[in-house]
Amino acid sequence: MIKNVCLLLFIIFSIFSFGQVVVFQKNDNSEARELEHSLNKNEDSLILKSEKIIRQVDIFNDDYMHTVMVNSHVSKIDVSNLPIGEFIIQARLGRKRIIMYLVNNEPIEPTVEAPKIVVATSKVKDSDHSSILGTKKSTKETDTMSLYWVVYEQNTTSGTYKSMSMEDEEEVSRLISMNRLELSTEIAKNNTLLVYEVYNTSKFMRKQLRNSTYFKSSESNVFNVIPYYTSKSNNEVSQ
Repeated sequence: MIKNVCLLLFIIFSIFSFGQVVVFQKNDNSEARELEHSLNKNEDSLILKSEKIIRQVDIFNDDYMHTVMVNSHVSKIDVSNLPIGEFIIQARLGRKRIIMYLVNNEPIEPTVEAPKIVVATSKVKDSDHSSILGTKKSTKETDTMSLYWVVYEQNTTSGTYKSMSMEDEEEVSRLISMNRLELSTEIAKNNTLLVYEVYNTSKFMRKQLRNSTYFKSSESNVFNVIPYYTSKSNNEVSQ
């Protein structure tokens, strides 16, 4: 019975989303009332408010994952960079996880220029990794496609913004160049960037979703625990 109700709701949601650029489905469950959640007027940001601390927000589907560390009562999450597709949005309040859904039917035009991490959906073959990062192809357990896990932290006088996402080789190269420029400036010299090669994206995403600090593991057969790039040394690490 429950499965049939869920299926019916999903069909209704899919029909309703047809023809709209962005469709956001709030969580109307009574246990989710402690979290105010809605899109802003321009539909390019998710607004969250709660009396409890919002620890982090995960946005994901089968081949995409983006995490924003919040640790605040209020948050504005940029969704203007989401690729086309259907997404689960998970807000973590203590041990509670509040689930929402969002459908993006076409690219969203951001209304305000702001520092952000762009999550790319294009895939990169393992054999192509050496072209930019100067790395050797790994013999570890791999997918036919492989991406990179990027951890970016922006430190400003107004606070700290931390974002974690899966990126392709081209975007990683751009972010490394950007970070090197940041480190040479007084205002952004404390920003940090970490890049890890992921051998098995699906397994990595499942583990990272369960544990936001999984990328800090000392051993793993699904990603290289030694970063290819870290702003602390300002050097790529070759294997």
